[in-house]
Amino acid sequence: MSTNDTTAPAAEQTAEQVVESLRDLATQEAVLKLLAERVTAAQKDVKARTQRALDAAAERDGTERVVASLPTGEQVATISLRRGESGPVVVDEEALARWVRQTWPDEQWTETRLVRTVKPWKLAELVAQMEAVGAAKIPDPATGEVLEPPGVMWKPTRSRTHALTWRKGGKDATAEAWRTGALAAELAAITAGGDEK
Repeated sequence: MSTNDTTAPAAEQTAEQVVESLRDLATQEAVLKLLAERVTAAQKDVKARTQRALDAAAERDGTERVVASLPTGEQVATISLRRGESGPVVVDEEALARWVRQTWPDEQWTETRLVRTVKPWKLAELVAQMEAVGAAKIPDPATGEVLEPPGVMWKPTRSRTHALTWRKGGKDATAEAWRTGALAAELAAITAGGDEK
């Protein structure tokens, strides 16, 4: 009888611990999910604002790099501007295909479907030639004449952006500043706000 008496409370205690542990895990998951959502939104916002500020600084005085520092003054990362790129973009493939066919009628660089298109390998080759020249133009290898194919424009192909590079020990120092509350002011906005609808 005494064995049964000691076993029952132990089983109940173990079940209660499992339930409590599941509750703790559920709470942690809910907190981390909310934190991840808020951090993602805050990161997107600050990245856009940083890009605008970097673009303005680069235009104003040529600044292309800024240091990220903790409230203590310790430098933990560098943010560097990455220039955008421009290149040839085919905006009217049918017009380009007609032009390729008319310019080089003896070559089999186009194919007819419902519309005429340039074969993918040749299109890649033409775009590479334009990239090499730095304009939506192609030098004719036979005549040397510079040709301007229709249906192609020189446009931005990748917008300017920036990259964050951690300094040695920067991640650990930032994590420690977070843990000790030194970044409380910087992180307050992330946890502020009500329920999303």
